Formats: sequence, C-alpha cells, structure tokens
Amino acid sequence: MEKKKAGCGTFILSWVIATVLMAVALAEEGAFTAEGGEWPGGRTAVAISVVLGGFIMACLIVLVRMVKWTIEGSIAEKQRRKKDEQEGISRYSTIHVGGLAAPENCRADVVLSPIALTVNCAGSEYVLKIEKIRSVNSQLDVNEVQYLESSAARGVIGAVLFGTSGAVIGSAPRTKTKIKIKGYAIISYEDAQGEHKAFLLRDAVENSKNCSRLVDDLRPRINQQINRVEL
Repeated sequence: MEKKKAGCGTFILSWVIATVLMAVALAEEGAFTAEGGEWPGGRTAVAISVVLGGFIMACLIVLVRMVKWTIEGSIAEKQRRKKDEQEGISRYSTIHVGGLAAPENCRADVVLSPIALTVNCAGSEYVLKIEKIRSVNSQLDVNEVQYLESSAARGVIGAVLFGTSGAVIGSAPRTKTKIKIKGYAIISYEDAQGEHKAFLLRDAVENSKNCSRLVDDLRPRINQQINRVEL
C-alpha cells in the first residue's frame, strides 16, 4: 500500500516537473509568444503538447522506478530466504480460525524458528516456545467443484473436420471437476499458567498445503504427549 501511494506521488510530481521544464524550454524558444513558433493551432496546441509530453515523461519515470522496486524486492527476498535457511527459519502464510486472542479469519503469518513458533496476526505477535507445544495435527477439507468450460479452439477444429455440426458440438460447454483442498493445523500447547490450550490455523490459499508443511516441519521438534488411560 505504501509503495502504491509512493508511486502515485512520484507520478504526479514527475508529471508536474516534466511539464514545467518543457514549458520553460519552449517559452525560451518563443513558442508561447504571439509571433513565436510554427505550431499548428497556436498557443493551445503548444500547451496541450507540453502537458502530454510531461505525462509521457512521468510515465517513463514511474516505469523505471517500478522496475527498480521490483528488482530490489526480488534481491531482498532472496537475501531473506538465504538468511532464513542459515538460521533454520521457515515461514507460512495462513489464516487464524480461532484459539488466539485475535480476530477470527484474519491473516496470520507464521514463523517457525528452532526455538519458537511466532504468529503475527492483526498487529499482534504471539510467541510460543517449542518446548511448550504438546501436540500438532493436520486435517484436510476436500471439495469437488463442478464448472462449465467451453473452448473456441475445439469449435474451430470441429468445424474443419465435421462442418457446422462439428463446430456446435466442439464448442459446447463441458462439465469439469476441480478439487479444492483446504488444510488446517491444530496446535495444542501449555500456556504460562500450565493450562492446556489450542489454536487453529488454515491455509490462506487453497491447495497451497502450508498448514500441512507447518505440521510436518513442527512435529519432529516437539515431544508428543500421549494420555495414558488404564482400563
């Protein structure tokens, strides 16, 4: 959001500066005087050309800035990943479903380090030491969604092979099935007062398997407690 605002500000400022510079340059050449220049349309055409020229220059400046930001962001992301790998840190994009003192269904960025699990959600940071985690489990919610798909390419091929009837049959919508998988992570822990609690996370993006990866990465680091019941 901040970069979008900065981009708009840069564009407007660049447009104003470029327009002023072009106006000054043309004024020195006499384009705005009654007898200066040979521009068709006179002063109005000169003014419009200055504004459009400034707009084009501003677009070029913003484009260069965006390319620069993209490259810098890519380099920073690579450096962060390299540092995370060296420090044994993993990151997961999830949604908080419940269990923490945070709004439900809010974005939760999870950071797993060798000593703690950190959940950043709604401006708050929840830090849970690995030694306090008692169990982790994952669940999958699988849904099959049917949708219609039509293809103009199949219609063209059908027309070539079988004429008009082939075109109709080839381009007719077909029912397809898409599988959507939502993963959940259930993390049970012991709080500062010694009480057993749990919170629930789910994948921020369907089919991403972030919660499954979180559970798989976290399980070997904790000592799963089993409640033994004598019969």
